[in-house]
Amino acid sequence: MGTHPEKLPRARLIRRRALFTATRERGRRTTNRWMTLSVLPRDEAAPTDPAEVAFLTPKRIGSAVMRNRLRRRMREIYRRAPGTMLSDAYLVWIARPLATELPFAELQECMLTLLRRAGRLP
Repeated sequence: MGTHPEKLPRARLIRRRALFTATRERGRRTTNRWMTLSVLPRDEAAPTDPAEVAFLTPKRIGSAVMRNRLRRRMREIYRRAPGTMLSDAYLVWIARPLATELPFAELQECMLTLLRRAGRLP
């Protein structure tokens, strides 16, 4: 299997539970009807490291198929967003049940709006 240059690299995904929990608990939270974004700034020691991100789709959203589809869409929108790959923060996205009803373009606008509100996009 080769690598896909169009994919969000696995190295960008939060894998450590402690980091995920810290971002959710201590991070600055921005919300709307469809999702929540928690942002935790990195330490000053490594400000040029790429952002790490996590995408959560709770079981109340629906079946595994619906959750996986929504998570794939969220990852793709994040990957395409300008400037998100070289950020100085950890990001945790948590989808709400209404997010499954949004078409791709509206979900994209929803996520970009949250990134702007959180100060992660110009």
